[in-house]
Amino acid sequence: MKALVVYGTRYGTATEIAEEITSILKEEGVETDLLDSRGLKEWDVTPYDLVIVGSGIKIGKWTKGARKFLDKNKSALADRKVALFVSCGAANKEESRAEGQEKYLDDVAQKHLINKPVATGLFGSTFDPDSKQGFLYKQVMKSVKKDLEKQGIDVSKPVDCRDWDEIRTWTRALVN
Repeated sequence: MKALVVYGTRYGTATEIAEEITSILKEEGVETDLLDSRGLKEWDVTPYDLVIVGSGIKIGKWTKGARKFLDKNKSALADRKVALFVSCGAANKEESRAEGQEKYLDDVAQKHLINKPVATGLFGSTFDPDSKQGFLYKQVMKSVKKDLEKQGIDVSKPVDCRDWDEIRTWTRALVN
């Protein structure tokens, strides 16, 4: 089996998930290529049996590069196993997971794929109080910070809400 992992990221969270997915696939004996979708013009997906595409979510949207990759390869992906994942704050709380699944995975699959994906992964996000991001990001993070504080989480230092065991189990299920 040969796999391709393509990701879009703004702050590196989806990069780390994509790297872990790639590592697990290689541990499972799968020949795997990893691609950052940023600036990616063309990529031939025909040599791959499995294509995993993921993105970080910012203000309710996938990264442009990951969306463009799905659109450019829509026909070729119809003949392959495709899995989608996102890293987003909706995965951090049980009460928002269903909405995150629908908005960031189900709706994206319906819009950008011909066939239903073989799997979708809704993975948590990170919070860094020292992040040097723009005004809009900081405004959104104020709300996230309040939610984390209500959960009793110390937001004076970086917080990682990703469940790495969940990510590894999800990845292994793709090939076993």
